[in-house]
Amino acid sequence: MSRKNWLISFLTGVSIIPPLFELLQSSNDMLSVPTSFHAAVGFKFYLMALWIDADSKVQPRITRCFDYGFFVLIFWLPYFPYYLWHTRRAVGLLMYAGFLCLLATPDLTQFLKFVWFSS
Repeated sequence: MSRKNWLISFLTGVSIIPPLFELLQSSNDMLSVPTSFHAAVGFKFYLMALWIDADSKVQPRITRCFDYGFFVLIFWLPYFPYYLWHTRRAVGLLMYAGFLCLLATPDLTQFLKFVWFSS
């Protein structure tokens, strides 16, 4: 498994597991969510920048300068959709939507928790 596949797998786990634990905590009062799970939310952005850096190494259309990784880390927010469009066109936009869904997973679970447990 390549480095970029490991990063995507880890990003998916970091995005899905903490909200699922919070959802379980709402349904079961005995389960408590570790506070380290909440710190993982900020870590997702770093993982996305690392994924762009790893993916760009195998893309022939991307010219990498010596500080490309730092550039991606600093400017990842506007660069991320541009990079996906530049390298994959329409499929890149679908990937971008998938990444946005991963980032919105905690908010979606909070909404589901509100809908299911408010009545």
